[in-house]
Amino acid sequence: MDFLKARSTGLTLLLTVALALGLSLAPGVPESLRPIPSLQRSGPLGPKLTALVLPASLTGKRPARPPSDTMVADAPGSPTLPPEEEEESPDAGSAVADTVPALPAVPTKPGIGLEELSAPTLARALELEALRERMGAQHVDIELNCRKAAADGTCLEDGLAPFTRALAELRADTRRTPVRVVHLGDSLIASDYITDTVRERLQERFGTGGKGFLFITRPASAGRWTRSGRGSDGWVIERLVDTKWPRDRVGWTGVAFTPGGGSQSTRYDVEGSRVAELFFLAQPTSGSVLLSVDGKALQRVQTRGFSKTKSEAAFARVSLPEGAKTLSLTTSGKVELHGVSLETGTPGVVYDAVGLLGGMAEVYLRAQPAAFRAQLRQRKPSLVVLMVGGNEAFFYSRERTTLDEVRKQMKELVARVRANVPDSACLVMSPIDAGVRTMSGEAIPRRGSKEVGDIFREEARAGGCAFWDAFTAMGGEGSALRWLDEGLMLEDLVHPRAKGSDLLGHLFDLAMQRAFAKAHSPLLNLHDPPGLQGADAALVKTFARLGRREAGESLRVGISQLGASHTASHYFTDAVREVLVKRFGDAGRGFIAAGKPSPRLEAARVARELEGEWTVEDALEAAPGGLWGLTGIRAVGGPGAKLRIQFCKGCPDAKTPPGRLDLYTLDMPGVSGPDITVDGEPMPPDAPLPEPLAAPTVRVRSFPVTGPAHTVQVAAPEGGGVTVLGASLEHETPGVVLDALGLPGATAFTLGDMDAAAVDTQLASRRPDLLVFWYGTNEAHRADLDAAELRRDYTALITRLRKATNAECLLLGPTDRLARDAEGRWQEAPALASVLDTLPRVAKDAGCAYWSPRAAMGGERAMLRWQRAQPALGHPDGVHLTPEGYARLAGAFARDFLGAYEAHKKGQPTARVEDN
Repeated sequence: MDFLKARSTGLTLLLTVALALGLSLAPGVPESLRPIPSLQRSGPLGPKLTALVLPASLTGKRPARPPSDTMVADAPGSPTLPPEEEEESPDAGSAVADTVPALPAVPTKPGIGLEELSAPTLARALELEALRERMGAQHVDIELNCRKAAADGTCLEDGLAPFTRALAELRADTRRTPVRVVHLGDSLIASDYITDTVRERLQERFGTGGKGFLFITRPASAGRWTRSGRGSDGWVIERLVDTKWPRDRVGWTGVAFTPGGGSQSTRYDVEGSRVAELFFLAQPTSGSVLLSVDGKALQRVQTRGFSKTKSEAAFARVSLPEGAKTLSLTTSGKVELHGVSLETGTPGVVYDAVGLLGGMAEVYLRAQPAAFRAQLRQRKPSLVVLMVGGNEAFFYSRERTTLDEVRKQMKELVARVRANVPDSACLVMSPIDAGVRTMSGEAIPRRGSKEVGDIFREEARAGGCAFWDAFTAMGGEGSALRWLDEGLMLEDLVHPRAKGSDLLGHLFDLAMQRAFAKAHSPLLNLHDPPGLQGADAALVKTFARLGRREAGESLRVGISQLGASHTASHYFTDAVREVLVKRFGDAGRGFIAAGKPSPRLEAARVARELEGEWTVEDALEAAPGGLWGLTGIRAVGGPGAKLRIQFCKGCPDAKTPPGRLDLYTLDMPGVSGPDITVDGEPMPPDAPLPEPLAAPTVRVRSFPVTGPAHTVQVAAPEGGGVTVLGASLEHETPGVVLDALGLPGATAFTLGDMDAAAVDTQLASRRPDLLVFWYGTNEAHRADLDAAELRRDYTALITRLRKATNAECLLLGPTDRLARDAEGRWQEAPALASVLDTLPRVAKDAGCAYWSPRAAMGGERAMLRWQRAQPALGHPDGVHLTPEGYARLAGAFARDFLGAYEAHKKGQPTARVEDN
């Protein structure tokens, strides 16, 4: 018997192999039905059979993956997600990194859509551009089509016009309501991949209006929690994709949540939100939902409807208190909930994403028509995106549907959207490429995606919707296999991994941005590129010294930044200093101006104190030629007055490292020198001068010190006064010293009007290797600004200071400065365009590198978006930034500066400073 079993098994295997080979080689058999389709393709048969028989290790080829048990698409009735992936760490932007990864050199064409992204987002976008190049993915423009035509056929309004018009209103600050997008799709967006990239960038360019629509809890057992609350375990979940879907109850939100086994609850993170709206079913039976904020009851919503016989979609809108952190929903009685929307209550973009596992046009058509209409109209979208087709293509490839059925269903879905929200734009996306595995485990392209995409294109055009070809953007037929090999696709050959989804979101976002750019003329017609310009020529010596320091050489790299309030606040320079000293070493705090106590210095453990009669004067309104400290400040004390500057307050006493404390004063003729103490020890009196002073003179006194913590005190003699300009502390350790020399309200003209000899002497004493100039924001506010005068005088000033210090130079342009018009709307500062045009020319004339903070913020109207960010990055005055905003801008600058430094070490050129 064992012998017969063995012969039977052998015959079965032999017959199976013969059948597989016969089907694979027979003509006329569809490729999807061939067990080993590669045998039918061109090339000799022998090597192919050898590859099948011998192990991959003997042929030197990569082993084929086993057949996937997820060969079917996310079919209705089977709501399961692909395995959840570990998320990549996002670039927080506000965090200042101590190392800067080298960005890929990507040949990006102007106009591909990278404009108006902040520096951290742009850096990530460039990484995705490099990935796009490697994968052969393409930039594909949105086909706008026509939604409204004249009698003669002339198009009056393209398919995206309501959306691009709404975005333009946000940009012009004429819109007071959010611009909402409702994006309906399948499992590709169920965990908010693809859509998260698009949402983040739209909100960065146009401002955030909030999180948008969220489910009560996760509709599936896996996936991310990003688009839902965190619900208790007893929710009963019914979906439109289920075999027994909730008929006549659910709209496009697609999922009904009812409490099973008593009261159920869910909780949302609502930081930054001021408005919440509950989506529910109003029904004849009595029930309620208690809304609580941070554990305190806010409002109870009764879910009983007015009708005694039918149920209908209903909504309850509540205001959230400022500073709210969590919103909790607790049910009582019989209720059915559909979701919650969270918004900031301010103008901006809200991007709803509803991804149903197994979603198709037919699935969304299962929604109760009245509920579909009510929910869609309640959201008042400016754009509805329809992103299905993958499951239609799968069923078509298995001959379980026809292209006629696919066409009929998409036609009806487009018609329903257009009829329900006729004033909204709509956009249809094609399915992406996918693959299947044969019986041998071989991955092959799956047919159907292109055919379904072609139908969707035709129905979008016929229905007045825009169309985006995701299939071609991904790389066309076979791209799913290439993505699999590069780790961008899951083994099921249907779902992209997180990085692949990011790339698809990147391509769609840029297509949307290009469409907006075509419809919207820039408010300022000039070239304001991001990144550090001209560094390879202007910063050769600075980068060389940094390289020697990084290689272990014991040397000091001095940087002095001169500017206005952006510099004077210390927030920007503190963050940049933190990056540089972490990488190259800390050679001391540097210069601190004399003045009143300031909380802005507390983070750096620096304190100032005035005792007695003091007057703090500045150069803003003074006559030209005055003697001032490096910041344009001087503190004038009367008899007996005392001034103290404390470095490293609260630091423990230490005997190392050795260092030097310098005191900057303005000595007067006929007045004896001040009484000076360092760390409580009186300093010896000044040696007699060779000749008495004939005029006020800047004097720098140096005192040797040890350790990081020191206090210098200056006291005016009883018979006279004293004028203090500032003090500096440096250590005799290798590293970076960065001086922040800023005067609020100053312009480049302010610095130029100060006594040249006094400024040159003090600045030379700081021994800078690099001078950073950050003026322009205040010049932008001057309606009478003479651009030619600014260019001439600023260039001459920089040239003079470079000669005095033998330093290189780097110019920072203005931030995005806005001012309110007579109607209270934000507009560009009157001379902003002129300053943005002039300062790159100044940098080029003076031989400096150039960096645009406005471009790093995101370009046009970036300040408006930074004001509305959570947390706020821009100050309500439209001029300054918040501490978080300065930290983010500093992170962008540090990344670009060190990125140029890395390129210099590798001998790679950086961007050149270009004239407009």
